[in-house]
Amino acid sequence: MDAAEDDRDIKLQKLSSSFIADFELSLHPFLYPTTADGTPKVRRNVRARESDRLVGLLEPFQELPQLLDPHLGRFLPVLADALLAYLRAPPRKRGVERSQLVTLSQAICRLLYTFCKIRGEKVVVRFFGAETKNLELLLNAVEEAEGGKDAGEGEERGKEWTWEERYICLLWLSHLLLAPFDLSTISSAGTGDMKRPEIANLVWPEKLPSVAERAIPLAIKYLGAAGKERDAAKALLVRISMRRDMQALGLLDALVQWAMACLKSSTTLASNSSYYYIGLLSYLAGILISSLSTADMDPYLLKVFRTVQNISDEENVAFKTVHVSAIARKTVIKVLRTIAVLALRREYSSKGNEVITNEIVESTVGYLLDALADNDTPVRLAASKALSVITLKLAPDLASQVVSAVLDSLTTNILWITLPDGTKTQDLTAVNPQEWHGLILTLSHLLYRKSPPPDSLALILHALLTGLTFERRSTSGSSVGTNVRDAACFGIWALARRYTTRELQDVVTAEVGAATAHTGEKSIIQILATELVVAASYDSAGNIRRGASAALQELIGRHPDIVTEGIAVVQVVDYHAVALRSRAILEVAPAAARLGDCYAEALMRALFGWRGVGSGDAKSRRTVAGGVGELVKLFGGGGKEKPWRRVQGLIGQIDRQLGNLKARAIDERHGLVLVMAAAAGALPALLSADSVKEWEDPLDAARAILRVVLSTLKSAMAATSRRPELGLEATSRLIVAACPIIRMERVLDPTKRRSDAGIDTVPWEKILGNEASPECIPDDLSYPAEISEIVEASGSLIDASLRLTDPDTIEAAVAAATSLTLIIPTAASESLIHSWAVAVTDHSSRTRHPGYLFVLASVFTHTQSQDTICALILSQWQQATNIVDRVSILQSLNRAQILDFHTARFIPLIAEGLDDYTTDARGDIGSLARIEALKATSKAFATIPCDAQSGAVVRDGNEEWFADEDLFGSLYSRTLRLAAEKLDKVRGEAQTALAILIQDPIQHTAFTSANHTSRTYFRHLLDLQLPSSAPWLSTSPLHSHQRWTSHLFDGYVTAADSGAEGLIRASRAALNDFCFAAPANRELVCNALVGSVKRLHDAGDERVLLPAMSVVAFLFDVGILEGGEKGLRGLFLATQRAHFKSGSVRKLEVAVRVYGGLLGVGEEEREVEKVLVRMLRHPFPGVRKAVEDVLWVGRGVGKGGVGVQGVKKALEERWEGGGE
Repeated sequence: MDAAEDDRDIKLQKLSSSFIADFELSLHPFLYPTTADGTPKVRRNVRARESDRLVGLLEPFQELPQLLDPHLGRFLPVLADALLAYLRAPPRKRGVERSQLVTLSQAICRLLYTFCKIRGEKVVVRFFGAETKNLELLLNAVEEAEGGKDAGEGEERGKEWTWEERYICLLWLSHLLLAPFDLSTISSAGTGDMKRPEIANLVWPEKLPSVAERAIPLAIKYLGAAGKERDAAKALLVRISMRRDMQALGLLDALVQWAMACLKSSTTLASNSSYYYIGLLSYLAGILISSLSTADMDPYLLKVFRTVQNISDEENVAFKTVHVSAIARKTVIKVLRTIAVLALRREYSSKGNEVITNEIVESTVGYLLDALADNDTPVRLAASKALSVITLKLAPDLASQVVSAVLDSLTTNILWITLPDGTKTQDLTAVNPQEWHGLILTLSHLLYRKSPPPDSLALILHALLTGLTFERRSTSGSSVGTNVRDAACFGIWALARRYTTRELQDVVTAEVGAATAHTGEKSIIQILATELVVAASYDSAGNIRRGASAALQELIGRHPDIVTEGIAVVQVVDYHAVALRSRAILEVAPAAARLGDCYAEALMRALFGWRGVGSGDAKSRRTVAGGVGELVKLFGGGGKEKPWRRVQGLIGQIDRQLGNLKARAIDERHGLVLVMAAAAGALPALLSADSVKEWEDPLDAARAILRVVLSTLKSAMAATSRRPELGLEATSRLIVAACPIIRMERVLDPTKRRSDAGIDTVPWEKILGNEASPECIPDDLSYPAEISEIVEASGSLIDASLRLTDPDTIEAAVAAATSLTLIIPTAASESLIHSWAVAVTDHSSRTRHPGYLFVLASVFTHTQSQDTICALILSQWQQATNIVDRVSILQSLNRAQILDFHTARFIPLIAEGLDDYTTDARGDIGSLARIEALKATSKAFATIPCDAQSGAVVRDGNEEWFADEDLFGSLYSRTLRLAAEKLDKVRGEAQTALAILIQDPIQHTAFTSANHTSRTYFRHLLDLQLPSSAPWLSTSPLHSHQRWTSHLFDGYVTAADSGAEGLIRASRAALNDFCFAAPANRELVCNALVGSVKRLHDAGDERVLLPAMSVVAFLFDVGILEGGEKGLRGLFLATQRAHFKSGSVRKLEVAVRVYGGLLGVGEEEREVEKVLVRMLRHPFPGVRKAVEDVLWVGRGVGKGGVGVQGVKKALEERWEGGGE
């Protein structure tokens, strides 16, 4: 499928330097505060928000982790040192818990875990300090944290660590245990000085160093954890077990015996979680892997094998938790694999252990073959890898048996079906997709290790090619075959990498069953390359397209001079080029097809399978149809057969495939008809004036194609489906493609052509583009019978399509209707348009049909009923009662050129759309109408004639609606308001409309490039209101734009008060900057906003009044409104009236804030105080609290429980004392 956005890894490569720079700049201040004496001292706590931000800077690097490699040496040691500094001097007493703060150790460990997640713990841990002095420091820290956790409720409870802290510290401890000298020399306490904890089934060896005695209980405790601590605890326990000094003391034997004792089957262990067993099994796997090059675990191989085999085979209550856990089963496979590899060592089998080795290997291989069909992908991955590793160690004859077993499993449940043309093909519907994934992946791993001999490659190649085209759909319609194709890509990549060119060229292609479609091709390398080109171009999964591209590059690079145009193919089918499926189909595939017929034929053939017309979603099928059109255009590149005959043959093939479909195959039928339309639509591009002179052959081909089109249209009319929109959309596209062919047939038909010279004098492109002169195409009704039937069927299907509400179907039907009106006589066209106009006014059904309006707008430019259509649209607008109808009417204006010729007539309609603030349960649905109205406004502004150089308005004497101040102002004022409102989509459309009027090139570029949520954008809107900015606008010679400034603030206050948090910050910051830039700016804003409050109150516009009052209060708070401004008396009275008898707490609180600003700005102070004193008795506690805060800040009274009378008395004393 297509990605929702551009290639993410390309974006990351561009942004990575800024992410790294930001992280590096922020890291030191994050860890160390600025001290007076300059000595570094780590913080105790940091802001959780800043910690999240730093993690967010690292997270994107999961796409390309290698980008972090050059910087790990700068970041990780700094973080590790800061963590040690924190642990050396932890806070003595934990402060008050705050959700906004986290401890420094928690933040550091979270960052370190993020690095581990991105780059892997084995890479990250190498940058940790290896000083053994830190061993006991980390042990003490973990033990103290555990002590606080176990203390229960109380003061120490707050010291509990997060899992990231435990994970990092345990991981660091495992790294420190690589110290090359005995642990007894590191331990501060003497041997045996500590009291050893009791651990079930563990017999403590004597004379263990204290470090080991302290580390082992911690590791065992977290070995059964559900989080990442388990991995770190396993690494710690394995590391300490495998040390030579610990083995000499018997620790390895004790821990192995402990692990096997814990894994003994017993119903008493039923309460243990799956994580407990995962931890034990992972420990056994770890010590087995660590001993691969030694004989340390040889004495325990059979015992461990029996124990693990018992877990996997015995169906008891204790181990059901293992059977249901994919991670546990994967760990079992890892243990069995390592045991088998150890048993196959010559050192082990030469000691008389042949029987044991055979038993272990046979049982393990059998278990792994069964695990290849496991339902969980991680288990199948582990089983396939384990089989390949074991097979590599086997003797050649035994290894070939394993390969044969895998290949035999791939032949089970395969059915063979006979197609209508008599050929037989494989039917994989009965196979198990999970098992196929495991089997193909096993073959791929075997090929990667070059286990199969070259003489078995034919069968393996058949399996890989079959897997590359494997697809199954679940009952819900989703794909379940992607992982099989992914494994096949890996297998082909491994094959190209491990086997020589001669070994591959020796494979007989006739023995490869899946290569039979490539008739005549003798090179299996070329066949593989062709199939990879198809997969990289058409596969529905992005990772498969990229995987196929990588395998193709490896194949061509390892085997040069074999593949046709190999270097060019690699350059075209690029890893990044195939990321988007639409680009891969429409650009990559045609480019690859130009490089050779073998690619073109395979690509065209694949489009008629599940990758093409059988795609699961309609959008992909439309893209596939476009891809067919691009491939058909290549038919004109030469060849023995004429291009129109090739198109005819292709359309005939599609028609036969349509005939073989079952009635319920709606999706495939939709895809095939779309492909037929694309093929027919590409035919005119293959013809030229010279080829048309051979009129007889193209005429026969055109008529044959039209017969197929007629048959398809009749089938569509007779079809009944639960989803008619898909079939109608496809047939509408077919009608669009058929119309130029109908015109071509009429031009080529010698009985209809008025003049043979017309073909020579009129360009063929104009004939097909509906621009031909009447000399070539007569305007009469003398159609052949087939064309008459096509026109009649097209009219019925278009009418049925226009009655639906699906946007894609309507879009196709409108295009079909427009094309149809251009090929039929004028009288018939006008009659058809009249029928559509009647259908618009038909209100018999509850639901209106927007398609009819759209089609009338589409044919507007080539009809004689333009006035009728305009009047119809205006009348429908007056009758529209719901938002859907209003949006549809506005969309019809935007779809055509109506506004280019009748702008003034529709300006009142557009203005009403700009004022649509309809709301319902879904929210502000009126924004849909406002967006469409803004698009119409852009079209209206675009009709204003401007000088190409100066940008000023040119008066041409025609319809000059823009010179009328009322008409122009009705659009401009509303556009200004919407350019500053709170909804992002509305604001973006308004920005586009306003940009059309800005003539100054510098200002136009600055305005259009500004993000409509940014501070710069809002500042630009404010600057636009200044008299000095008038020359920016093309209409400034005609109108004084400052008269509409108040409308800007009607929208601005909604963004500055009730928008998103970032929008509020940006708009208020821009307002603050603008006001403090010049006294005139401040006066403009204050007068506009104060006047708006009074105007909005008088108009009863409650939607904007409250945000306006809130922004006025903000101006008081930041010191912009300080007194002396005109109209403050009116503001006071308007505020009083606004909250009079109001039950809105928010409105009352905003009014109190405005009163707080008015307390010190003029002669209204005394009256404001009286109002606030009265509001101290308000029944709402929140309002009373707000009043108390305002009086305390403004007058120093109201706190301490003095009561209303006390406040009143204090204010009176203040006035008697002179107001000081």
